[in-house]
Amino acid sequence: METQVSTPIAEGILQAAVGLFARKGFEATSTREIVEAAGVTKPMLYYYFKSKEGLCEAVLARFLSPFYTRLRSVIDEPRSPRDALIEVVWVHLEYCRANRDFAKFFYSVFFGPDENPLHTVILDSTRHGGALIHETATKSAAAGLIHASKVEALETALNAMINFWVILTIKQEAEVSREVAVQIVDVLLDGLRASGT
Repeated sequence: METQVSTPIAEGILQAAVGLFARKGFEATSTREIVEAAGVTKPMLYYYFKSKEGLCEAVLARFLSPFYTRLRSVIDEPRSPRDALIEVVWVHLEYCRANRDFAKFFYSVFFGPDENPLHTVILDSTRHGGALIHETATKSAAAGLIHASKVEALETALNAMINFWVILTIKQEAEVSREVAVQIVDVLLDGLRASGT
């Protein structure tokens, strides 16, 4: 991913782009619409981002970099294993709630056609997040919260539940709270414990 661009003009272009990408999709959004929404010219867009694809990569960096930084700090903070899982789930839900347009754009590409050239970019950008979820599940097993044989099951279940609730949030069919994160973690842990080793 390209590095973040931190000028007011570049930020305005990023915000305009993510709003349009969320409403219309990446392919259906023209550079003309982006520059009109941002109140800039096409040469300004190309100066900062080189292309619409470069702008997309900058959008991903702009929103995912602080998210992964927050997730990393949550994993590193001292807390009980259960509370760590709750906080990891809550960071995902709260961040997507606070950045609904970005989440909508991200998920539309992530779950969209594999032929979309952005699909590879999105998959590459999520590898870091996947590694952090795996680390959290592994720490849960090391702390005795689940059996070591259940790490992959916890990792998969966490991803599934997080994605489910984020999609409900994007569609504004549910409001998330920390209590939702608590319920997700408790249900998953109870289920994994009940299933034995």
